[in-house]
Amino acid sequence: MHLLKLRWLYLPALCTIVTALIFAQGSNNSVQSWPPDTTGYSRVALPDDQGYVYDETEGIVRDVVVSNTDPNLKNTDSFNDGETSIAIDPENPNHIVISAFSGGWGATAPIWHSLDGGNTWTKRFTVPIPPGVTSAVGCPCDQTFDYGHSGRLSAAFLSAGPTDVYTATTFHPEAIPAWMWFLLGGVTQRTNLTGIGIADQPWLLVNRDPVAHRDNVYVAYDNFSGAPDMRVSVANLTDADPADFTTDRLTGFSTGFVNPGHRLAIDRKTGFVYSLFQRRIAPGAGGSQNIDYMVNRSTDGGNSWSLNGSATGIVVANGDSTQPTPKFGTVNALLGGVLHAATNPNHGGVVYYVYGNRDAVTGNNRLSLRRLESDASGNLSVVLTSFVTGQVQAALPSVAVAENGTVGVFYYTFNGFSAGFPVFSAHLSQSQDNGATFSDQVLETFLSSAADNANARQRVLGDYVQMKAIGNTFYGAFTGNGVPFGRPFSNHDPIFFKVAAY
Repeated sequence: MHLLKLRWLYLPALCTIVTALIFAQGSNNSVQSWPPDTTGYSRVALPDDQGYVYDETEGIVRDVVVSNTDPNLKNTDSFNDGETSIAIDPENPNHIVISAFSGGWGATAPIWHSLDGGNTWTKRFTVPIPPGVTSAVGCPCDQTFDYGHSGRLSAAFLSAGPTDVYTATTFHPEAIPAWMWFLLGGVTQRTNLTGIGIADQPWLLVNRDPVAHRDNVYVAYDNFSGAPDMRVSVANLTDADPADFTTDRLTGFSTGFVNPGHRLAIDRKTGFVYSLFQRRIAPGAGGSQNIDYMVNRSTDGGNSWSLNGSATGIVVANGDSTQPTPKFGTVNALLGGVLHAATNPNHGGVVYYVYGNRDAVTGNNRLSLRRLESDASGNLSVVLTSFVTGQVQAALPSVAVAENGTVGVFYYTFNGFSAGFPVFSAHLSQSQDNGATFSDQVLETFLSSAADNANARQRVLGDYVQMKAIGNTFYGAFTGNGVPFGRPFSNHDPIFFKVAAY
């Protein structure tokens, strides 16, 4: 067996051992999202696996394993493929990269790469292990990607225990030697300059600097040696040099009991950056948790953070949320997958914040949206509250805003059971009235490849999903069942979608 695949197959056993140790350490560490669930959940296809797939009248939906330059991959690839992220080159949207739990380091780790706008894909084992980082073997664990200018791709990777973050950039993701790491004495620099050895869930975005003519790479992460603490590390990109992280700032505090779900949102019009996260403040109804949903802002390239006079952020919403357990759909513990935000690309200071909001009567975990706007002094306040979903069980939202102002929200719903397995739908809802009302499209309805395995940390979908907007098109990736796309057996695959904004 290939050494790379052998090491990846050993990772679930390692994760089981580490999970037991984490639970023994207390409530904070028990909600750290590392170790990931990389279990392969393949099984024999059932009639109910055929499900439903979007009819592509206004876009495309592709299984990247099936719509692949290797026509045999659909018959052989059985990786977990959970927890997808996506990057689209804004200067050439035909160039797209998707990451997932699709393999790990021994030597090189894989990405899914498209050069034709997402119609066809290639699984490229081109990401080298961070030089000098032995703890990275078996990962990448959490990973997120984003493009900046001039076709430059940046990516943040979480290593195994000790859990640290390492960031690489490249102009040619298809070429192993083209990946650049900033080295100190031959060892890759940690992105997390604070919280060494116990970082979690890195979230990377690239934004223009508010003043200088350059891109900055921002990496948000949780520092579990603190409350946990929310931190954002920043590297200024210059020429073709590797990303050198010189700034690492505190943006707020969480409280344990739930994963903070630390995320970033960028405002390309102003160069501002938003840090958002959740704080559990009390028990909620029906076994849920009562959450304060927080946001903070940097207007100076990540050097300082403050919003409405608070250095650690403000509360923009409060609600109950069922997390991390009982598991969403009985198979996905929610370790942070209930919040996301995006800005309006044409109006600086307008933020759309989506968050979990459990209905007290039905017990359904719905998704709400708040539109936030800045006043003349720069203070942010809520100007609209609405529901994205009806009375459904929903989770793992991702929001983006198109150039024409259309607000898009991706999310999953849990629809019950069929043939003994949970049924999920992947949705894209769009709003043409600044988030007041939404119309819904189903991208795929599918049968999970796995049932409840009695592990409280089981996550067949992962901890997050990503959707982004380029121009008037929404691009995203989620974890779905490959059978409706032509897989001969049931396996969770990265599903790509590209849908026009209304």
